[in-house]
Amino acid sequence: MTTSRREFLQTVAGTAATFGAVTLAAPEFFNAAQASPDCPDPNDPNDPNAITDPDHEIGKPYVGWKEGELDLHFIHTGQTENCFHIFPDGTTMLVDTGQRTTKGFGKTKWNPMKKDEAGCVPKPDDSRLCGEWVARYIGRLRPELKKIDYVMASHFHTDHIGQAGQGAGMKGLEGDKDYQISGISHVGEFYNFGTAFDRGYPDYSRPTAWAPKERENLVKFWDYAEEKLGLKREKFEVGALDQIKLVSAPEKYDFHIRNLCANGVVWTGDGEKTEDVFALNPKNLEENQNENTRSMAIVMQYGNFRFYTGGDVAGVLKDKDEKDADFEGRVGRVCGPVDVCKTNHHASGDAMRATFVKAVQSRVYITCCWWMGHVNAKTSATMTDPNLYPGARLLCPTDPHPLNAEMFKDKPWRKYMCEKSGHVVVKAYDGGAKYKVYFLTADDESMKVNLVFGPFDASGKTRLEAQTA
Repeated sequence: MTTSRREFLQTVAGTAATFGAVTLAAPEFFNAAQASPDCPDPNDPNDPNAITDPDHEIGKPYVGWKEGELDLHFIHTGQTENCFHIFPDGTTMLVDTGQRTTKGFGKTKWNPMKKDEAGCVPKPDDSRLCGEWVARYIGRLRPELKKIDYVMASHFHTDHIGQAGQGAGMKGLEGDKDYQISGISHVGEFYNFGTAFDRGYPDYSRPTAWAPKERENLVKFWDYAEEKLGLKREKFEVGALDQIKLVSAPEKYDFHIRNLCANGVVWTGDGEKTEDVFALNPKNLEENQNENTRSMAIVMQYGNFRFYTGGDVAGVLKDKDEKDADFEGRVGRVCGPVDVCKTNHHASGDAMRATFVKAVQSRVYITCCWWMGHVNAKTSATMTDPNLYPGARLLCPTDPHPLNAEMFKDKPWRKYMCEKSGHVVVKAYDGGAKYKVYFLTADDESMKVNLVFGPFDASGKTRLEAQTA
């Protein structure tokens, strides 16, 4: 008897490997909750993050996406960075799905960095791996979905793309490639992908041939999906406008994506011209093996609403004088002001420099957390520094660690931070004129709204306006 990939996966997992086979319990409704004292109060009209929409959604299931809305989902599993976006015409995009368990498939053996108990708790629990939790989340949003139009692997770290040598191996089935189901490739067990981007395609030689071993596992999955499942791979063209575009109704919406950087090559802001920051000093090529400096970044615009995401953009590259070339600041300056910023490198201490923050001037900062260092005193102070730019701020980490609260209890920036664990969702609507920020429970699969902030008016401020202000 021939074993199918699905049957093999189910056998190895020991559980039904499809969200369609699982009946979710009906969500329990409760009265509109007050925000906890460790959050900005969305019910206080004097708070700049107050709810101003009469349609109060706290305590209800998330309303979902409808045509004309841009949905940005930051899916919290407690272990990795996982982002899923739905564009105004229904085009879908997965940006990163990682895996950080120690070994086994269906036996996650969660390792919360036990030396100091600093890791976040797996959500909803550790009974499934991250890729399956992410696929189930997408299935609740779009039950009819069969193919995700775009998939982007921002860089080759385990918490963004999955592991190598862990998970369920595919070798042994006729026609299969020898790769591990983990992270992005695990989501690929539930959905076909349309077009894939990673920082290295097509020859994986830039800026050097070096990369973590996880890259090879992902490339083997790409190879399989290209051969068997209709995947298309494209080189990520830095500086390009609308290489990633609406696929259903591009003429209907004012929606654009600009490619900002990859492999240390940064758009200059002039046409599609770029600058290779690695090439500024030969030591960058000879000595730098920081995968984060190779991350891809984009800025997305829907009407007046702008959103930045850039994997783990961070790290030091040198200029010709041996000085710090401010790679992250360069990315921020060509991006320009945004309404919402997914923080670089989980807002760790080596990221979210003042030069970057001053350039993007974000109203909302979202951090995908998997350990306590992702709520960082230095970067939190920088993101809320009124000397860098004026205006209200809202910091949205997906899971502040319990140890953070005591460490940072007297920090003035805590008043800007929502310390509710959960999935974070941004919804831009009215042609991108307005947006809301939601916190959904990650403790179960009910999609219950725990908090909602806004609606806020999109700024509509452009990069050039900011530079001449």
